[in-house]
Amino acid sequence: MSEFINKTALVTGAGAGIGRATAVALSVKGAKVIVTDFNEISGNETVSEITAMGGKAVFYSLDVSKSEEISSTIKEIFKKEGSIDFAVNNAGIGGNLAPIHTLDVKDWNNTLNINLTGVFCCLQSQIQCMLQNGFGRIVNIASMAGIKGVGGGSAYSASKHGVLGLTKSAAIEYGTHNIRVNAVCPGFIDTEMIKSVPKKILDFNTQVNPMKRIGTTKEVADTIVWLLSNESSFVNGSSMSIDGGYGNV
Repeated sequence: MSEFINKTALVTGAGAGIGRATAVALSVKGAKVIVTDFNEISGNETVSEITAMGGKAVFYSLDVSKSEEISSTIKEIFKKEGSIDFAVNNAGIGGNLAPIHTLDVKDWNNTLNINLTGVFCCLQSQIQCMLQNGFGRIVNIASMAGIKGVGGGSAYSASKHGVLGLTKSAAIEYGTHNIRVNAVCPGFIDTEMIKSVPKKILDFNTQVNPMKRIGTTKEVADTIVWLLSNESSFVNGSSMSIDGGYGNV
């Protein structure tokens, strides 16, 4: 996958979990990784991990709940780097779990603002940069909750369904501009976010999963890298499940 060498890859929420694993995977392929996160400490830890392996990475503070910050930060990155060739919109939250009739609208708005509007604003700014260079590959991180409903997690599920719709629309609009946009839908993956899932739910889903386990961040990252690579050259507007077959149960 030499196409990553001397290219710039932007990853949001790269301070931990899937974001960090993806940033590391891209650096191994030769990309210079722009690590962004609202947490400066964890973001710089990702940079340190990459540079310790001989890769190239820099950190930018970015809070995806703030649209103006997204726009200004991505413009700054583009001006300094000269290109944003690859982008992975990973930053997101699980939100508060509650039945719809008791869910506070503030929680609803906050979850959609970060998980959906944040992805939209990142996508918008990234595409503006990519159009100038006539090239771009983007992967948005959705979830199996973007395919199935989640009891008690209506805001999260709605936000991830929205990410898939946004991905498909972007693929239609920019395919002729040599910009491909895809999404991945991870199932239960071994990250910090999974610690908020009640044990009985996690145990049940692991039991019914055809592979009888949860996934790893590396497995998600490797799939993302494939979607960004030339090996997936005719894949556009796709939502790829990474769930061990759980979605088929």
